[in-house]
Amino acid sequence: MTMMEMIFYNKGQHKGDDFLKKAAILMTALILTIFLTACADSENSGSEDQAAPIPEVEVLLDQQPYPINEPVDIRAEVTQNDEPVPDASYVKFEIWNTEEGQDTSETKEAEHTEAGIYELSYTFEQEGSYQVIAHTQVGDLHTMPQKEVKVGTGHGGHSMEMESSKFMVHLMTEETFSAGSESMLTAHINHMEEPFTGGQVTYIITPEAGGESSEVTAEEKQPGEYQGSYTFEEAGNYTVTVVYEQEEKELEGRKEQTIEVTE
Repeated sequence: MTMMEMIFYNKGQHKGDDFLKKAAILMTALILTIFLTACADSENSGSEDQAAPIPEVEVLLDQQPYPINEPVDIRAEVTQNDEPVPDASYVKFEIWNTEEGQDTSETKEAEHTEAGIYELSYTFEQEGSYQVIAHTQVGDLHTMPQKEVKVGTGHGGHSMEMESSKFMVHLMTEETFSAGSESMLTAHINHMEEPFTGGQVTYIITPEAGGESSEVTAEEKQPGEYQGSYTFEEAGNYTVTVVYEQEEKELEGRKEQTIEVTE
């Protein structure tokens, strides 16, 4: 091989080596780009798959009973991850008279006023018990807490009667109640055919002849059995109202019964 041929051969070899190096660099860059893109897609997919926390909605009610034929404010506080939600898709209050049933309900949308608080001005036109549901939409999530509202001076009767239909209350009156002697008041309470346990039970004792009422806090002696002692001062008829509730489960009710106290 002549000197000239060797020079041309070496130059061709160098060009081939450079081409391979560049190709290798480009291939490495391409693989790295694909890898990084895949990682990013995986992270984004993971973020999308992670479910958003369910919004928490608390219906805020002022001291009850509410007046009749006067506008009052009904509010709801909406939070998510313990942070106020000022941009809920909507908060709508559905309201109906408990006795008349949900078929008579009306729904009105509340306005955001401040820091996750949504407010509606509403006028109750008759007394009684009302149900209020705060239909709340935040993104794709919906929640609908329900609260009871009492309106007017005779507010308690309707709701108590409807709730009482789920209860069976038996005030023991087989024993003789004598004036001046300590008497034991015993009530057995079932809820949905099961003993009503862990409740708060109070006896309200009112003389039918007139006078002030007395309250006795009962203790649960056995599952669903509540006892409290009381000394009747005079003979006569008394109305004993058994008031029972369980705040954690939002259960409540009452039952009245007349008893006779002898000399």
